[in-house]
Amino acid sequence: MVNWTSAFVGFILAVVLSNLLGFFFGLIGINIGLFSAGIVVGLMVGGGILRGFGNGLVAGAFGAIVITIILIIGRTITAGLKGFAATALTGIFLIIAVFISSGFVVSVGGAI
Repeated sequence: MVNWTSAFVGFILAVVLSNLLGFFFGLIGINIGLFSAGIVVGLMVGGGILRGFGNGLVAGAFGAIVITIILIIGRTITAGLKGFAATALTGIFLIIAVFISSGFVVSVGGAI
């Protein structure tokens, strides 16, 4: 069962920590921020490796969806209907890529 409070807190922490550490340390900082957020999610949930992994994965997936929505809104504002169409098409692939990359890092942190 997913603990939505910890998944939402993990999502917020993942966004804040990955942006903050990514600004100073680049790609490694982003991954460290995501991993740290996953550890916090795992500690909040408790109950074993699978619960931490699952809740971390939900937090990472929620982040991928929110980032895609923000990009679609931003491109629609700046480029109109053409920007919406282009971003909506690439948004599907972006969700998959971000889900695999950040979702995996957050879920491994949650499992630990």
